[in-house]
Amino acid sequence: MRAWMLICLTLLCSAEVFAAAQARLDRTRIAEGETVVLILNSTDDGGGVPDVSPLAKDFDLLSSSQSMQMSMINGRSSSSRGWQFVLGPKRTGKLAVPAIRIGGATTKPLALEVLPAAQAAELGPAPPVLLEAEVEPKRPFVQQKVLYTVRLLSRVPLRQPRISEPQIADAIVEPLGRQTEYSSQREGQQYRVIERRYAVFPQRSGSLQIDGPVLTAQLPEQNQRGSGQRYPGRDMFGDFDRLFGRSGFPSSSSLFGQTRPIRLRAATQTLDVQPQPAGSPSPWLPAESLTLNDAWSKDPPQLRVGEPITRSVVITAQGLSAAQLPDLELEAPTGIKVYPDKAESQARVDGDTLVAQKVAQFALVPERSGSLRLPEIRVAWWDVEKQQAREARLPAREVTVLPGAAGSPAPGNSAAPWAGSQPSAPPPVPPGTAAGPEPSAGAARDDAIGMSYWPWVVAILALAWLATTVLWLRARRAQPTPGDGAPARPQTVAATALPGKALVQIEQACRGNDPAAARQALLEWAAARWTDDPPRRLDSLIPRIGGEAAPVLHELDRSLYAQATQPWDGAAAWQVLSAALTRLDRTKSALQKDGALPPLYPQGS
Repeated sequence: MRAWMLICLTLLCSAEVFAAAQARLDRTRIAEGETVVLILNSTDDGGGVPDVSPLAKDFDLLSSSQSMQMSMINGRSSSSRGWQFVLGPKRTGKLAVPAIRIGGATTKPLALEVLPAAQAAELGPAPPVLLEAEVEPKRPFVQQKVLYTVRLLSRVPLRQPRISEPQIADAIVEPLGRQTEYSSQREGQQYRVIERRYAVFPQRSGSLQIDGPVLTAQLPEQNQRGSGQRYPGRDMFGDFDRLFGRSGFPSSSSLFGQTRPIRLRAATQTLDVQPQPAGSPSPWLPAESLTLNDAWSKDPPQLRVGEPITRSVVITAQGLSAAQLPDLELEAPTGIKVYPDKAESQARVDGDTLVAQKVAQFALVPERSGSLRLPEIRVAWWDVEKQQAREARLPAREVTVLPGAAGSPAPGNSAAPWAGSQPSAPPPVPPGTAAGPEPSAGAARDDAIGMSYWPWVVAILALAWLATTVLWLRARRAQPTPGDGAPARPQTVAATALPGKALVQIEQACRGNDPAAARQALLEWAAARWTDDPPRRLDSLIPRIGGEAAPVLHELDRSLYAQATQPWDGAAAWQVLSAALTRLDRTKSALQKDGALPPLYPQGS
């Protein structure tokens, strides 16, 4: 008898402990992307709070709320507390909601089944919200443009919708214009579609994973308004229009009714990025199309000795970003000087692609009269549609240089033009044609007055320039120097300190055999050194460093974008680069210390 009483007492105590903490799910079977509510109740007066850390293994905790209830029965008061946690499953399949400890009590484990999206029809009507992602092509070349499209499909009004950006490592991502909205039919249901497109440029070959964006929103609860349907809707499509409209933001009318948070992630996409083909042109330009054009400041161009004329060369590429376009160089024959100006780049969206354009301007100053030939300009590129190397070119051009305005050759040159050219003679007068009239005395007097006027103008301009120079020298002497106790300008300190920091990063990347980090550090060093015109590609940096560092940089570029036959030797590369980069920094420091100024224009050939 005592044994039975002991067993009953133990069961009663266990029942009390169990009753002190209870847990249940509002649903035990949901579709992928949906959320479930975990409801906890506790009658323990110890003031404990639920320990929900065990949920992190299989669930995301999206939101939580707490409530408290007190009652008085037969003069005895009692209280209970409740919690609601909105959970987003991290995977499909059969999941276990672990036991949750609340103070001195523990709940029982619960079971939840999460069906994949393909099997969601087993739960009833088609899901109210879908989030899709797709890529094209799936086997691009390195640095080739990939079209990444994200679509949000909804047939119910959503509150507070937010879509994150796609997460892609080792790639450059650029949005392609604004999002678009349209209607679509899926499985007999009408959806409103919001579509976003991105241009993705992979920066390395091999397998590249694109983690899909995540949608978070508030979804109307099922069976609202007593409709008995899974989702509300006299006219769900009209509700969506009213909530989103053209702006994509919900209106105040969405504030009524209960909602449930949802969290959807688009499927992960994987790219098989191909390396740069062997024997392909360098710099590597995988484009859909590429053209070259030019324009002159005078059309048709008229070249005259000593007078500058501007030639603009335009490279236009479809399927490339502006940063991928190479620097253009203009070769000139003997007898003409070339002064390049800073190139300007821009990109625009054209349908499903980017159109990048770079404009390079060159000032040409002829030194001798006669005929000369401007060499052709070529840019090699890779046609991603036809899978072959192609070349855009501007053909060579024959131009005639006229003598100077005074009819005499430029100073410092021989009076006779160079071989193969003859001084231009006046056109012969046809027989029987009278010669032109002699200039009148008045016209000759006007010419004389004009010629006597110009020396005075030149003298006045020279005096003005001299006065400006004197004032500038006085103001420069009046400025305090850092040695006089005045603080040095922070801009100069920052500009000279950055290259040293970048050198350390270059050394670390080389010694760690990390070619991608070495490339980035080299471009950061170059940006700190050439602040006005920083190179954005290694092939643009090579001619600025030159010497023994050129083949090392070429090898680094090939290791990043081409199929390398052997691993990149960063330690050997650093031995060459360290000497070249340090020498350039010392040269710049010496010029700054001596006050020497770089030439206004680089010398052309």
